[in-house]
Amino acid sequence: MSFLGGDKIDEKVELNPKYVGKLIETRLYAINEKKHYDGVVLTFYCPKCGHNNTLVKPLLLYNLTMDSFMQAVSSYRFETHACVCGTRLTSNNLIVAQYSHFFPETQLDFQAEVTAGSEFVSFYRMDLSGDRELIRQTPDFRYMYDTFGRVLSIKECWKHMISSALQTRTIQLYNVEKGYTILAVPVDSPRARVNIREIAGPVWPGESGQVIRLSDMAREEGLKLEDMYQDWMPEYAAEINGGHVDVAAVLDLARVLALLKKMLTREAIEFTAQGDIVTITSRPFKAQLSIKDIAREAVYTGKSFHDVIDARIEAALTRIHQAECILKDIRKDMPAYQYHVDGDFLEIINPYNGLSERVNLYAPLPKGGTRIIIAKLREALCKNEKFHPVCKCGRDSFVYKTIEPASWLKTTPDSFNYVCDERENAVILYYISCTEHTNPVMRTDLASWLIDREVLDEIFEEELDVLRLNIEAHAGKFGDDTIVGVLSKHACDIMTHPSFIKALLDELKVRLGDRVIAYAPYKEMVLIYKEDAKVENLNAALLDIQTIVDRKDLSLTPLDYIELFELTHGHGIINLITLPEKPEQPEQAAISGPDTAIEETQGKTGGNA
Repeated sequence: MSFLGGDKIDEKVELNPKYVGKLIETRLYAINEKKHYDGVVLTFYCPKCGHNNTLVKPLLLYNLTMDSFMQAVSSYRFETHACVCGTRLTSNNLIVAQYSHFFPETQLDFQAEVTAGSEFVSFYRMDLSGDRELIRQTPDFRYMYDTFGRVLSIKECWKHMISSALQTRTIQLYNVEKGYTILAVPVDSPRARVNIREIAGPVWPGESGQVIRLSDMAREEGLKLEDMYQDWMPEYAAEINGGHVDVAAVLDLARVLALLKKMLTREAIEFTAQGDIVTITSRPFKAQLSIKDIAREAVYTGKSFHDVIDARIEAALTRIHQAECILKDIRKDMPAYQYHVDGDFLEIINPYNGLSERVNLYAPLPKGGTRIIIAKLREALCKNEKFHPVCKCGRDSFVYKTIEPASWLKTTPDSFNYVCDERENAVILYYISCTEHTNPVMRTDLASWLIDREVLDEIFEEELDVLRLNIEAHAGKFGDDTIVGVLSKHACDIMTHPSFIKALLDELKVRLGDRVIAYAPYKEMVLIYKEDAKVENLNAALLDIQTIVDRKDLSLTPLDYIELFELTHGHGIINLITLPEKPEQPEQAAISGPDTAIEETQGKTGGNA
């Protein structure tokens, strides 16, 4: 499709009507999807391949005024683009350059277009339904307000109004936005003593009206704003502060409240309104917005209601998000503690010693973020407190150990991050469990909620009596030696503490003395014997226990781990079980079934004969 009406670009200035629809569609996409409220749509024609290249990008304006906007429009001469065929395209290949500013308050788009072959800029007004109409007069302050509901630049309107008032010595009044009127009264004007309500006349908003003078800013206590009027119109600051001109704004606070509610509703943000205060809620967190503060900021900074409200909503949501992140991070690191949100503060209570601390959820985060807050909380709340392992779900847990082959370190992803005790041919791993959840202890846990691994060992030993081992055990006499065989999926875990071995021997009523050796050729098989046992007896016991294993539904994992233990007292719950037998192979069942049936039939037949 050609973008121009004729065959050659130089012959026509007007756009092909079919492309106007494409241009509207592109701009609506930039507004709704890309959020390019200030945006550019450029279309280049490639003379080499005939391809039409449409480029959509944001228009970056630090200070939006009609002059800066038109300066941006004139910059189309410097635009370049690379076609899909590789040809470098310049402004000579431009079909149309459209520069736009979207007014979110009224949902209208102000567009300036330069078309190939034309020396003039055409202005358009477009709504979000795609209806576009040509602007046939100069878009000055009053026209922009009447057509778009707001002037293009409120700051420029302030400057123009004050300049006109000082030059003409007459009262100047401009509507810059719905519910936002500014006026300037020279002090030597005959009407200098006239009440502002009378000057405002029909634009006075009634009971919801408020007058804010720029000179009042010096008396505002605790007001901290960026880009005050002294910064963006310093040429008139002396006139205002010296009282040579009375500059004020007449605001409709009801209009500010209605716009704030509309914007919050559009973003599906939960809020409540009471009087001058609108509260954004995200239970249990909240952030408050003051209508009067929004009005004051709009006047002193020369911004629109929408721009101020948009920035304040974003700041409020950031404030709530910060509070949510602080609580989430503290709870993750200290799950067993109790939490209570009280206004702006979070109270953290240690249930083990009763100590509590308060954290301001909305204060600026210190350097280092929540990590620093958590470190200070631990220092304050964990005094003289014994460590308590806590599951990720928040419940108290116990510590236990399990043994894996040394090859586990190479085959397990991220194994270096596990807390473990490396032995010859084996690795002892640490776990915490709340009976419902089981998690390995990681080195990052040592950095955050443990001092060192020895603390885990102490807790493990304190809770030996509640740990249960389900095993099948056999005791037999081989020559002069009594040898005990242990079988289970985690039989080697009995070697994590000598008190488990002592408890097993007591359960079996086997006496092997105070020093025994435990040898695990496999993870699922352990032999326990005296340190002076003969090798031939051990081999005989190993063959015997291997015969038992062959009948069990138990797969073997090579381990080859051996330890000498000194026995004192037995601890732990030893639950002696019988492992299930290995199931019959399907192939054998299929073969043996028919043979048996044939033999029975033959026997019966022979008897009858």
